[in-house]
Parts: sequence; C-alpha cells; structure tokens
Amino acid sequence: MKARFHVLLAMALLCLGPAFGAAALEEIPASKPASKSASKSRTDLEAALAEAPDAQTRVAILEALGESYQYANEMARAEASFRAAVEAGEAAWGESLQVASSMARQGNILRLQYQLDAAAKLQRRALEIRERLAPDSLEVADSLNQLAFVAWDQGDLDAMSESIGRALAIQERWPADTLVMADTLNAQSFLVAERGHYADASAALRRALTILEQRSPDSIPMATSLARLGLIDKMLGDVDSMVELQNRALAIRERLAPESLGTASILLNLGTIAQERGNLDEAEERCRRALAIWTKAAPKSNGVVGSLNALGIIARLRGELDKAEELHRKALEIARSDIKGVVLGHLARVAEARGDLKLAVDLHQQALAIHQSAPGQYWAPVTLQELGRLHLRMGHPDRAAQLLDQAVEAMESTAEGLGGSRDTQAGYRASHEEIYRDAIQVALQRGRDAEAFHLLERSRAKSFLMLLAERDLTFPGELPEALERSRRDNAARYDEKLREISQATGAETKEALQRDLDRLRQERDDVAVEIRKASPRLAALREPQPLDLDAARKVLDPGTLSLSYSVGKEKTILFAVTQDGGLQVKTLPVGEERLRRQVTDFLDRVRSQQAPAKDLYSELIAPVAGLVERSERVLILPDGPLHRLPFGALVRDDGRFLTELKPLHTALSLTVYGTLRAASSPAGKSGYLVAFGDPSFPKSMQAKDNLGPGLRSFGWTRLPYSRREVEQIAGVYPGARLYLGEEATEEHAKLIHDARILHFATHGYTDDRTPLDSALVLTIPEKPTKRRENGLLQVWEIFEGVRIDADLVVLSACESALGRELSGEGLIGLTRAFQYAGARSVVASLWSVADQVTAELMARFHRHLAAGLPKDQALRAAQLELIREPVKITTASGQAIETDASAPFFWAAFQLFGDWRR
Repeated sequence: MKARFHVLLAMALLCLGPAFGAAALEEIPASKPASKSASKSRTDLEAALAEAPDAQTRVAILEALGESYQYANEMARAEASFRAAVEAGEAAWGESLQVASSMARQGNILRLQYQLDAAAKLQRRALEIRERLAPDSLEVADSLNQLAFVAWDQGDLDAMSESIGRALAIQERWPADTLVMADTLNAQSFLVAERGHYADASAALRRALTILEQRSPDSIPMATSLARLGLIDKMLGDVDSMVELQNRALAIRERLAPESLGTASILLNLGTIAQERGNLDEAEERCRRALAIWTKAAPKSNGVVGSLNALGIIARLRGELDKAEELHRKALEIARSDIKGVVLGHLARVAEARGDLKLAVDLHQQALAIHQSAPGQYWAPVTLQELGRLHLRMGHPDRAAQLLDQAVEAMESTAEGLGGSRDTQAGYRASHEEIYRDAIQVALQRGRDAEAFHLLERSRAKSFLMLLAERDLTFPGELPEALERSRRDNAARYDEKLREISQATGAETKEALQRDLDRLRQERDDVAVEIRKASPRLAALREPQPLDLDAARKVLDPGTLSLSYSVGKEKTILFAVTQDGGLQVKTLPVGEERLRRQVTDFLDRVRSQQAPAKDLYSELIAPVAGLVERSERVLILPDGPLHRLPFGALVRDDGRFLTELKPLHTALSLTVYGTLRAASSPAGKSGYLVAFGDPSFPKSMQAKDNLGPGLRSFGWTRLPYSRREVEQIAGVYPGARLYLGEEATEEHAKLIHDARILHFATHGYTDDRTPLDSALVLTIPEKPTKRRENGLLQVWEIFEGVRIDADLVVLSACESALGRELSGEGLIGLTRAFQYAGARSVVASLWSVADQVTAELMARFHRHLAAGLPKDQALRAAQLELIREPVKITTASGQAIETDASAPFFWAAFQLFGDWRR
C-alpha cells in the first residue's frame, strides 16, 4: 500500500525525530452540520427516544445520540445508534433520502473503526438510493465524497480521484459555496497532497474554509479543516501558522467534542511542536491524553502509532533509551506497511543514541526503501540526510557525500512537485536548508572546496532566481481573459479590504477582516499559479543554473573581493572569492544562535548611539583581513542573522570602521549578482532622476495606529526634511522630475518606467507576519475610493505590476532593507521587490533613521554619484564625511546648527544592494 497522506498530516515533519499520528476524519461531514440536539445530555435523548411520537422524531433522536456517542469517543455505541436510525427509517419509509443519510453516517463510523469493506458497502447503498431518488443532487455528491474517503483509507487513489471528479461535475450545476463543496474540497486536498502537491492541497483547504466560515463557522468540520491546513502549512515550512491554526481548531473541539478523535489528533500535533521547542513536560501531557483517546476508540489505529512514537521521542530526548525503544517497538507491531518506514526511522535514532551506528544505518535503509516507494517521497530527503550524517560519523566521507547529494536532489525534486507559488517552494527549501549545509561540510572535509562553493550557490535565493528568469516574459493573447479578470478583481477586493481594516474598531472585527485579507492573499497566489500553468513559455522555462566557481569568478570585477557566509548551527563557513585569486575557505567557530545574539546586541548599541562591540569584526572579517586590505571593494553575501548586520559599522581593534577601509556592497548570491548585472544598461545610458518626497496623510492617520493587524501606521506624520532632501538631490541632476506632497502618489510611482535613478524619501514599514504587505508609504487619500490607490506601495504590488529600467533605486525610508528572513532566500521585502522590478542596485536602510541627518547623507551621496563616483564609493564618501566632520542641519525656523553624526546610528543603516558600478 502506498504511503497515506492522512498519516503525514499529523507528523511533525521537519525535525530529526518527527512524531507520527493520524488526521482523524471523524467529524460529521460539513454538508450535515452537527445538530443542536447533539449537545443535550444522552440521558435526555434516551428519555426522549422512549417517548418519540413518530418515525421522523425517532430517527432524528437516534442520529443525535449517534453524534453524542461519536464525540464522546464511544464508537461502537455511535455505530449502533446510526444503524438503529437506518432500521427505523427503512421500517417507516423504505428506501428514502433520510435512510440514505443515516446509512452514510453509519458508514462514516465504520470507516473510522477501520471496517473499510463494511463502510464501502453502506456508502454504495446510500449512493444508489440517492442517485435513484435525487439524481445530480448535492446528496449524490455527498455520497461520492464519502466514497472518496473510503477509497483513501483503502489506498485506492484512482477510485478516490474518480469519486471526486464525479462530485465536482455534479456541483458545477450548483452554487460554489455549498457545504457539500467544502467536503469535496477537503477530499481533494488529501488527494493532491498524497501526490506531493502540498500547495494545491493548501489552496483547496482555504477554499473550503471560506465556505465553512460563512456557513458553519463554529463547527467540527471547521475545526477539522483548520487543523488540516495547519499541518499542510508546517509541511511547507510555516510552523507558526500551524500552531495558530491548530489552537483555533482545538478551541472549537474542546467546546464541542473534547474526547473526540479529532481532538486527539490536534493534541498530538501540538505535543509534537512542544517537543520540538524543548517543552518536554507539556509535550508528554498532550501526547498521553491523545494516546488515551485513540486507544479507547481504535487501539490499532494510526493515532495510537503516532502517540506511541511521540512519547518514544520524548523518552529518547530525556535519555530513557530502553523506554523509547519499547514505545517504538509497540508502534511497529501495529503500524501498517505504508507507515513502518517512519517508525523504523525512530528506532534508528534510538540505535544512534546508543552508539550502535551500524544498526542505525540498517534501520534507516529499511525506512528509505519504504519512503522511496511513496508518491511525493516527502520523507526521503531527511532519511538520506541522516544516512549521510551517520556514514560521516563512521568515517565514510565518500559514501556520506553520495547520500547527501541524493538528499539534495530528492529535496529539490519534492520542492518542484509541491505546486503553488515560488514563495511556497521557498518556504519548503528553507525548512530543509540543513541538507545543503551538511553537503557543504562533507565536501570541505573531502577537500572539494570548489564543489562546496557550488553547493552554497545552489542553496541561495533559488526561488528569486526563478522569478528573475520569468520577469521579462509578457503574455499578450496568451492568457485567458478570465484569468486577467480574476487578477484585477482580486487586487480591487484586496484594496477594499485594507480600507475596511483601516476603518474597523474592535479587536475581533479586525481579526476577522485580517483573515479575509489572508484568504485574498492566497487567492492571489492561486491566480499566479494558474497564470503559470496557462503560459506555454513559462511551462517550458528551465531552472536558472547556479554558478560554479569558475563562472562566479568571471562575474566579479578586478579588485572585488566576495565574502559568502554560510551560517550553521555550530559554526560558520566563509568563502572568499576574487577574480584572479581563486577561492579561500575559512571555518569560523561561531554558530547561528550566538551570532543572532551578537547581532542583536550590536544593533541595540548602534541604535542607542553607544560604541559598537569589536567581536563581530574579529570573528567575521579578521580571518580574511589580508584579502580585504588587498582588495579595492568588498561584496558581502550574508546569511541568516547577518542579513540584518551593518557590515560597514564593524570596528577593528584600532577603532576604525570597515567602511573607512573599503567600499561595500551586498547581494543574495553571486548567481543573483551576475543575473542582475547582466541586465545592466549600456554604458553612457541617458536618463534622469525621479524622486518622491514629503507625502501627505489624513489627520486621523497621523494621530494613532488605526490600520489594524499587519498595517501599522506608527503615527505617520509629514516629513518636511524629506521635501528638502528631494529638492537638494534634484539640484545635481538636470531635468529631474519631482513628486512632492499631494503629488507623491502611488499612482505616479506605478507609472515610472524610464527613470535612471528613482528616489523615495518617505515612511516605510515592514510587516514581519506577511512580508509581501511591507510597503513604502506614499500620499494616502483623505477619502479613499475604489478608483484611487490606497497610498501603500506594497511588495506584492511591485512584484506584480511595477516594471522599471533603473540603474539605482534609493529607498530613503525606515527599515526599507528589512523583511522576513527565510533561510537560503534572505530577507523578503522591498529591496528584493525593486530588484525584481528592474533595478540593478538598491540603497535601503536597516533601521529607523533620523530624518534631518538622512536628508544630509542622501544629498551628499547623490552629489558624489553625479560627480562620477561609482555607487559604492559615493555611499562610502558620504558616510566618511559624516564620520569625520559635524553636519550642519537647518532647523524648521531656518537656523543652521552643527550636529555630530559620526556615530554609526546616523550613517550605517544604509546599504547598497546589487551592482556597485555607476
């Protein structure tokens, strides 16, 4: 039998010791919401049953009793109640639609007890009755959904697909928001996920949730769909979303069915997360409660297997290896063949903890054979990685290298098969970034430095590279008009929802609107996926190839030193590359957790205008100080916490800043660097400056944060110095075009296509929750209308609709260089969006900057640039001037005062991303 996705759903997939359970489907289908009588006491129901005046009442009470027993985890009594309802209905009416409904619910209970043949027989009888009495009805579609889930449990994906297809064909004649459609979408999510298309599964579940939130928001089906979506999100790398959705689901179930199998599944999933985060007591409490529920209802079910495995992991982490092995062996005894690989993997980890590496290898090999036979092969990459690590420990580096290469290929193959957007695939790759790090480490140990460098380039910004490859494609006449309409309609509804959030009051209202906004984002991604499918040229596009060492050296200019950092858990690898000097590799004895603390402390000191510590220079730059001295400029390729580090402010022992030594610029990878430089304009290209400054805001927006979750206003006020900044800059560029005050609008920004330099002096904000909503804040209309933009030039809008041909974009705004950190992909935010839109270089800031001093820094930067200096040297020259001499600031009253701006707080926030050349 092939690996079942309902097994995968309840696993904590991304740790070395994933728990294993089952996503229970015990809820009454959404098409048959739980009746209010289900909440009555069984005593009352049984008393009412004895006095039932007619068959209709008797059947209704029996079904309510069945629900009550089902949610109390008394499956045998639940099945007996539904069976009695069928018998009572048949005696009164013969074969009727009511009888078919009771029959379907009895079949659902039998399926939950793994009596699959009996369940299938009942569901087919129900389908026959419904097809005869109500052909092409939603009742028929409901039966097809039930048969789809039976086929799922039987491992017959072809039969499942056929049932779903027939159900969808019927529902095309009905409204798209019926509860039966929600059931079908749930079934469809299981099918496509089983085939490795997890993003498509997520899209189906989100559509189902949209229906359920309208039709049955506080229900068991709602809780089940939330829990399933949370697990899909975890598989795609978003653990925080998983926890949020699971807790929402648990809150519903604790009210309606605290002892149900679905409650047990959620407890097991949340217990797994607690274990991953080191909260072993909490994890054990949740997993033991889950095991008790599962054991009572179905003692040989996947849920029992998963609970035993979870408790075994906890025991192993506590060093209780005999107990751990006993628990996993119990799980192995009842595990079906399709899931034995997961249990074998746990036993392998116990053997490794005991030091029996040979046994651990053997057990992992057995597990791998099972995983590789499954569609999607989700488990294969991690198992191959663990085998590689074991062989390395055993002194077999060549074999370790082979296995880790296979792990990389399996991971990339799985990512490409996920479906969905590039961001979805990026999230999956980020969650498996350690596979690349292990492969790099083994290559270095084997003396294959160039191979290790190539692996590093393969791991970096892959999703962004793919986007860049697609950027210049156009689709005239290639896309269906319906897709274009969907895209335009989604954008309009998105902006309307933002307006609703800005006007909403009350936390609950804002939270509900935020969920609506989340659905619209998902819909936007779904439309983008459909556009990709509809374009033959996109379908034929090949993955851009990462540079090897020889190609990377050719991308670098003479005199440029490239420093690529790969931050691991315990150490950091530094690859130093020059055009003529080849490659040097340094192992730095500092890992991610310590670096993150050091960077945070460094930034705290800089922001408070204290002298920054010197330890980061010693750790990150000193090992290659000789190369830095001999270079003309330095290209920084950061990783992990280093994306937020202002390298120019690093301090040598003699007190000099790194920016005083060499001009700096930054990129995501050398492959991205080369791709962006390849699009550079011809030498001597003519062009001009377009600048935006001093945008205006409604008075209500200047007083308080009223934009709701994800759109924090920070009390936006006018920026008078930004007007001065833009006017000063314009003085060195003949023919400059300025948009100030009311003219600094989003509409004007989106129409700029031919600027050589584009400068924004405005507010910015970073949305860590949804980075694609981060934005530059332009003039916000006093009275928003559907015909006007909302004034927020957001990252997603830049990706989708802004196209420029600019040598430089300057984002003179707070935190414009920041975004969500995604391992291997860097920071997703405004900088990346403008590079995608066509900017060869972007200057952006790492923290909230001082308005007056920033205006002075920007004026000096542009003056040096207009005088002919390259971009990196122009920025450095402006920074050096602030370091070495006081700055004269003109106050609002016109008084000129001198300000000491030598502290890094004033000048180090701004970084140059991309091409250094003028």
